[in-house]
Amino acid sequence: MPLPGSDPPLCRAKYDDGSLQLALRNAIGAIAAAQAAIETFGATAAMPARLQNRVEVVFEEIVSNIIRHGFDHGTAQSIAVTMTASPQRVTLCFEDDGRAFNPLTLPPPKTFGSLATAKIGGLGVATVRRLAADIDYQRVNDADGHACNRLTVTLAREPAPETCAGR
Repeated sequence: MPLPGSDPPLCRAKYDDGSLQLALRNAIGAIAAAQAAIETFGATAAMPARLQNRVEVVFEEIVSNIIRHGFDHGTAQSIAVTMTASPQRVTLCFEDDGRAFNPLTLPPPKTFGSLATAKIGGLGVATVRRLAADIDYQRVNDADGHACNRLTVTLAREPAPETCAGR
């Protein structure tokens, strides 16, 4: 609990019936602040290391994109993340009160000929799409009737084997 007059924590975590609920502030530091809770969730759900890594990559990419591109700097906007695990899948549901944005409408990133011509950034959504078994976006109203983005990313517990050429 924060001291009177102090800022609220960057991340609040709650475990409930096999799920993890995170409340994140509009600050990049919230990603690191959530790390221990995500690791505990992975251990509790008996996730193999590769799946745990995928959960962490998806979490970091989506949350950083929301904070950097969906929120106004320094505002009291927030992100709610719910993670659930079943024997077949892990689902991450992100809800934020930022600008409306459907990441599924982004075109695939352009390929580059060499590292010298490669553009920095712009690969996060493509990476999440590649890792996910399913992704869904909705613009919905939250419990208070305010519009928010809801992005649900499902990861297969046993991902299909990858070939050298990728998927």
